[in-house]
Amino acid sequence: MLHRRQFILAAEPHQVYPGWPAVDCGGGMVLSHCPTLPVYRVADADGQVWHLLGVAAQSRPDRPDPVEAIAASRSGDLEPAYRSWSGRWLLIGERELHMDAGGTLGVFFTRRDGRLTASSSPALVTPGCSVPAVAAMGSRPLMHEAGLDWYPPPQSGLAGVRRLLPSQVLMLADGTVRPRRPYVPADRGLGYDGTLARMESLLVTAVANFERAAGPLMLQLTAGYDTRLLLATVLRAGIEVETVTFRYPHMAASDQQIPPRLAEIAGFRHRLIPFGADDRRRRELFAQHTAGHTVGMDVEFFARGSWDAVPEGTSVLNGGVFEVARGFYWGRLPPGLDPADPGSADRIFTAFRGALHNGPSHRAALAEWLVWVSRVPVEGFDLRDRFYLEQRVAGWLSTLNQGIDLTGRQLVQPANCAEFLALALSLPPELRRASQHQADLVRRMAPDLLRLPINPPESRLVGQVRRLPGRLAKLRAAVEHRFQRQPC
Repeated sequence: MLHRRQFILAAEPHQVYPGWPAVDCGGGMVLSHCPTLPVYRVADADGQVWHLLGVAAQSRPDRPDPVEAIAASRSGDLEPAYRSWSGRWLLIGERELHMDAGGTLGVFFTRRDGRLTASSSPALVTPGCSVPAVAAMGSRPLMHEAGLDWYPPPQSGLAGVRRLLPSQVLMLADGTVRPRRPYVPADRGLGYDGTLARMESLLVTAVANFERAAGPLMLQLTAGYDTRLLLATVLRAGIEVETVTFRYPHMAASDQQIPPRLAEIAGFRHRLIPFGADDRRRRELFAQHTAGHTVGMDVEFFARGSWDAVPEGTSVLNGGVFEVARGFYWGRLPPGLDPADPGSADRIFTAFRGALHNGPSHRAALAEWLVWVSRVPVEGFDLRDRFYLEQRVAGWLSTLNQGIDLTGRQLVQPANCAEFLALALSLPPELRRASQHQADLVRRMAPDLLRLPINPPESRLVGQVRRLPGRLAKLRAAVEHRFQRQPC
């Protein structure tokens, strides 16, 4: 069903499908949502009513669950309180809307007749649109891993529609935004071992609380660092999970061979999910649900039935936020970028070969993001890491999550916690860029998992051959774009 797990916040109710509840949020705003999206109503210590959407899990063992934390907090003290929450969630009050640490439950918003409308869905927030598809406007169609394969926030790829950044809070009265600190430096006096101990505690507590709050858990395994750390966390938490690996063409041999062996060490069942026949109807449905904002393998997995092998209602643990602290873009983006320099947007655009794969609207969106960054600087937060959080996570991962909602399953990221990210970012760059902290966390929690190599290298020739079809597809798309008249 289209728009599964989505919501609309507006001045009037929206009955997208029969059975969608409409909830008065105060301040003249009504929340309409799919019944499968969890919504909790709670009043804080000042009597202000808040609605918590999605899945929020407490990561601190010494603090109450999110609903209890709201009830015990004064209205002005909620931001410090939710820095220890993990998961994919939104907090809507009478005057403000707050996102999770990485904005993984995204918010698109616009003004209709002077009144605010916001939604987790780019299709639902577009004027005049309900269930029908919405074509992305003002940019070229996205292509997986070609250029910037997302619409950079705070723009959205849709005319007149904005997208909320993790460093912003949405003011519901007029649709303006105010700053929110996305990064609060951690205590550097903990030392390396102390920092690892606290990170371990946060991950283990979050995963244990996810099992209680999000239903049955599953882990999608690869040969990489992120899922290895999640598997160690699950073992340390004493939780039973099933593990799966989605197969696809030109997949690295290690991603097929290592996951079953890891699951055997952990004592868990593992399944290698086949890559089925293409279903064009499903492909079109995914495009309608996401308004063309999500491309790549996740479209393929839905169109080819991979998700059908995962029980409906399952929450799949995902390591998508770990990369914030791994210096993912340190090799691609030049160091010392000044957000106040008008040329910085061009340098980022060029680093992604944007002129080859994207339209000018992508470059304009990057420029607008940099203006915001220069207005709201965050001391100690390297611009390249902030780019990963506010662009890759809030722009790309968030729309991927929204696409998976269509399947009746959901992705949850235990590392999507402001306190966890602050600890990881406090580590020396040379250590975190090498993922040493992740390997050491695995060693602390489940050392047997290190008996197998993490992302073992493949021969240069094998790697080149494996990646050749994807590179040819990108080149073909770039040539087609060059000969088409493109919107600005």
